Amino acid sequence: MIPRVSRTQPASTPSPSSNPALTRSELIAALQKESNEVKARVQKIVNQPVQSLNRTPGMQVTMFPDWFHPGATTPNFNDVDIRKTQQFDYDRFPYVALNSRPGTVYVGSQLEFNAMTKLFYTDRSLPKKKLSEPEMLEINRLYRIIGRTERQLNQLAAN
Repeated sequence: MIPRVSRTQPASTPSPSSNPALTRSELIAALQKESNEVKARVQKIVNQPVQSLNRTPGMQVTMFPDWFHPGATTPNFNDVDIRKTQQFDYDRFPYVALNSRPGTVYVGSQLEFNAMTKLFYTDRSLPKKKLSEPEMLEINRLYRIIGRTERQLNQLAAN
């Protein structure tokens, strides 16, 4: 199922800090909740299932030891544009598979790697779907919300 990008959502979500009736601890809890909800939305987009196929004789399959190296970079949520960090390492291969699962293949041109979304990969034993322009724009928008909530939480912690 492909998450839909809402066309009716505002460009930015109102911040809980715009509500002067909240206590400091309520504000912190509201900001943490907002950040967690937005991160879950990013995770849902980034971890969409990719169609797998059963390997059949004659398929030209390129094998890989794994899909991703360990670790992940935390993006600069305020500035990164994930459209610029999209990598299409598998485009040149008709079909790709893992050495550990040679019978399950994926169409190389349907996959991507993006170092700036890797932090949200939940199952690294599966490849990641190539994201569309609207999906990437939505992630960029959500990243700005994460950046804002982190900035506000840091300001509250400093006071």
